[in-house]
Amino acid sequence: MIKRWIFALFMTGIGTGAYAQLHQTGQTAVEVSVGALDGFRLPKQDNFGYFTGIAFSKYHSRYLYWKAGIHMNQKSYAYDADRVPLQQWLGTAEIYTRILGRVSQSLIINAGIGAAGGYESVNSDRRSVEGAMIGNRSKWVVGPTAAIEAEYLLTGNLILIARVKEHYLFRSSVINTRFNAGVGIKIILPSKDDE
Repeated sequence: MIKRWIFALFMTGIGTGAYAQLHQTGQTAVEVSVGALDGFRLPKQDNFGYFTGIAFSKYHSRYLYWKAGIHMNQKSYAYDADRVPLQQWLGTAEIYTRILGRVSQSLIINAGIGAAGGYESVNSDRRSVEGAMIGNRSKWVVGPTAAIEAEYLLTGNLILIARVKEHYLFRSSVINTRFNAGVGIKIILPSKDDE
């Protein structure tokens, strides 16, 4: 059933002729994304992690856009039979530029850089687990980001995204680097010119 739905969505994207209206100066979009954090592991395994995010984008030109969003990293570390959770709630600001592809060919590769900052919560801010003290502390973190993404144009206002991104977070008490690999959907918002 899911394969049929994906195939139908894919075929709809191939058949559309609205690509010329994408990536226009001043165009805005909303994006949601999910994926694996620091490699793929199954739930209940040590170091299992995932991320989610929502962002707003605005195109400065056909080749350049900026993005602001909210991003959450969730990680679980094994401690005896228990799990110690780590959460990072981050605000992000990034700028992306096209490095390969054309809108008319439906596949575009972008590279981006930016910054992220927010709060890192270790064990929900509790200092102990099963009677043992945790050496890592919750704290505010900040640092740069770098990303590579592929955009596949599905329809006149819908874009499928595959992205890898690295956060380097200064002041983290656990680990400074966070590698994200995931997918997202970007929806191009209507503009005054579309009305």
